[in-house]
Amino acid sequence: MHRLTFAAMYRLGITPWDGHPLPAWLREQIEQPGGLLPGRALDVGCGTGDTSIYLAQHGWQVTGIDFVTRALDEARSKTSAAGVTVRYQRADVTRLAAYGVGGGFDLIADNGCLHGLNDKQRDLYVREIGAAAAPGARLLIMAFAARARRGPRGIDRAELETRFAHRWELIGSGEDADASTLADDPLYFYDLRRRL
Repeated sequence: MHRLTFAAMYRLGITPWDGHPLPAWLREQIEQPGGLLPGRALDVGCGTGDTSIYLAQHGWQVTGIDFVTRALDEARSKTSAAGVTVRYQRADVTRLAAYGVGGGFDLIADNGCLHGLNDKQRDLYVREIGAAAAPGARLLIMAFAARARRGPRGIDRAELETRFAHRWELIGSGEDADASTLADDPLYFYDLRRRL
């Protein structure tokens, strides 16, 4: 979707992507024995901050980015109420370096950003995410299947593997059955590791 569409939807209070439980596969990566150890995390397209807050509650030093000011304002309010600290920044995921977001992130979480971008934006996303990630970093993506009935255009595993082949290795994927039920369209998770 176009950024003006998102801004208008937040302004009107039409945010169907908000208020759902966090994906089970994300919680497993963070909470399971032998799961990811806390470090620096980047939450791209953070919206109102649910994933950012969750990661901060589990010991991560989190930066959440979004390009919608209203979403970031709500995220800051929710974060304060949760009693954790998250650095929120208005930024475009296709221009992270230009916004001074920084690098060295051990974990990058994307719960619905990449799947809405056009081809040119996807190329820039891959470049910027690769530059922001520490060697060995994990990239956890939640996305609609390609050609979902409504909403974002989606992305399939083959495209994802092709786009990320240069710097990343896909180490896990699957359908998030709980999230798919809530969304009425299949939602998939992808777990990638940045090559050293």
